Amino acid sequence: MLLVQTGEGVQLLRNDTAHGHWAEFVLRTPAAAKDGSPVVARGAVVVAHAGTSTLRRTVDNGSYLSQSTPVVHFGLGAAAQIDRIEVHWPGGTISTYGPLAADHRWQIMEGDAAAEEVHARAAAATMPDRDRVVAFWDRQRGGMQALKVEKNPVKAAGFFREALALDPSHEDAHYYLATSLAAQGRTDEALAEYETLTRVNPQSHRGFTAWGTLRAMTARSGADLASAERSLENAHRLNPEETGALLVLGEVALLRGATATAEQRLKAACQTNARSVGGLFLLGYIAWKRGDAAGAQMRLASARTALGPEWKPSGATAEGDVKGSSLSDSATPLSRYWEQWDGTSTPSAAYRALDTRLRSR
Repeated sequence: MLLVQTGEGVQLLRNDTAHGHWAEFVLRTPAAAKDGSPVVARGAVVVAHAGTSTLRRTVDNGSYLSQSTPVVHFGLGAAAQIDRIEVHWPGGTISTYGPLAADHRWQIMEGDAAAEEVHARAAAATMPDRDRVVAFWDRQRGGMQALKVEKNPVKAAGFFREALALDPSHEDAHYYLATSLAAQGRTDEALAEYETLTRVNPQSHRGFTAWGTLRAMTARSGADLASAERSLENAHRLNPEETGALLVLGEVALLRGATATAEQRLKAACQTNARSVGGLFLLGYIAWKRGDAAGAQMRLASARTALGPEWKPSGATAEGDVKGSSLSDSATPLSRYWEQWDGTSTPSAAYRALDTRLRSR
């Protein structure tokens, strides 16, 4: 803290007490300054929720011969993230963001759907090329460790954002940042990140597949399913030999009630990959609904064989429980139903939960 005393000298006070985690926010509004840049949202109020604590700060205005920093700083103690922040803008609107990783500075533009991590980007601008490469891979490995080993998508997202500040065009960093955001339920941000990946590389099969799969998994309307289908069709055109997008296209057709289209797509997926458990399982469902119990049993037996001799059931949930499905990079809209299947070859038992889901669409 810098103190300028009237008629006296200057004091610089430094806080040397023990410290924990922190988070900082710079709030801006689209209103332009003289140079055309956005201006700081003076008067905005930020309410942060971290664990059991609720913290409140105001972006103060300056006064005569004094000025407060435009950066809103929260001390978080042992909390490794802010679970949720609410920004009360001067114009009266309220925006909500989070969760957001601790130990980062975030910029929020009024009207934007997501906060942007800016601290690492500023540091990267002056970093020598060799140091930037080393720092990038340090962050990228940290993100993969947090995501795949520690199962901590919040921590992983922070690492991947720092990696992208160092190399904004790196496809893996965009892909796994989106995966980390999806795992937190931050669907809109994840979809935006997958879109960025497909802009960086318009031939990114996995980018279009991931966007379409996530959109289908979180669809709230027929329009959402239609947009998912378009992205998945684009992925399939880019790589017709890869069956992942084709399988999800079959699932989307089932969700849209287009059984004939679903059957065509699923058969094509199984022709390319004879061990497609999901394709075989869903083809059995279609046969069962058509009244072909023997055909359904045959498909279930093939699905069981495809799982291999060492397979063991993971355990089923209660009938009709379709909430909280994993948003991992391997999940698909209907994958939970064959993943929770106990191996039974009785169609009415094998397809009870799936049929409940599809009839309620």
